[in-house]
Amino acid sequence: MYNNEQLERDLMNRKFVGTSRGSSKKQNIYANKSSLILNWILHEGIEKKYFSIRSVAKQVGVSLGLVQKTFELLVKEGVLSYSGMRTAKKFTLINPGILLENWIQYYNIVKKCKTWTYQTGLDEKDEIIKILQQSELSNDVVLALHSSAEELKLSNTNLRTVELYMLSPSKRKDIESLLYLEPKERGYEVLLIDPYYKDILKRLVSKEGQLLCSPLLLTYLDLYHFPLRGKEQADFILDHSKCLKSILNRK
Repeated sequence: MYNNEQLERDLMNRKFVGTSRGSSKKQNIYANKSSLILNWILHEGIEKKYFSIRSVAKQVGVSLGLVQKTFELLVKEGVLSYSGMRTAKKFTLINPGILLENWIQYYNIVKKCKTWTYQTGLDEKDEIIKILQQSELSNDVVLALHSSAEELKLSNTNLRTVELYMLSPSKRKDIESLLYLEPKERGYEVLLIDPYYKDILKRLVSKEGQLLCSPLLLTYLDLYHFPLRGKEQADFILDHSKCLKSILNRK
């Protein structure tokens, strides 16, 4: 399997902090719960002429206050514009590219997520996937990073690593036992990740006989700052995704 000293250094020296450079206001709208609103804006809002705070809160399933706070900051950042007054305000997405670029600057998977690196007693990646699919843990993991890119048919590497988000980190020991995992300090064959954007992942719908897969947008965000050929893979996804290109080109 791939051996990468830079990955080891970044994962071993990462800082598990909830802050980054920039204002606290910007950090708030790129947090876990408010990411549901950002995700809606870039998938649903981009297709709408206008939308209201109340309608978005209902569709996303978050509080009116959180949507209002998020929208106010996005107006200041030049992402949204509005017309009307008070409760009659109607919002329009005018610059999704700025939203995605700011999100990239705020979120770094290495800094935001705790990870564990392993070697496995299993022979092939396909065997790992098959065992997971047939186990009771199949709905507790989500394919991430390069494994997600491969599942989305947007992979440009020959890496045979397996990267998994854990929806229930308390089951990490069960996953280790199932896949015959042993801690590995340098490089990895299997990477387990405690997700930062838990709420986005928990809304995924499983398909019979398949593992859950990280959505395209989150896969792109994850890979962008990932040290193991991540930027290369993120750029490839952007070049081959009409959805992402339309977001960045609408400035």
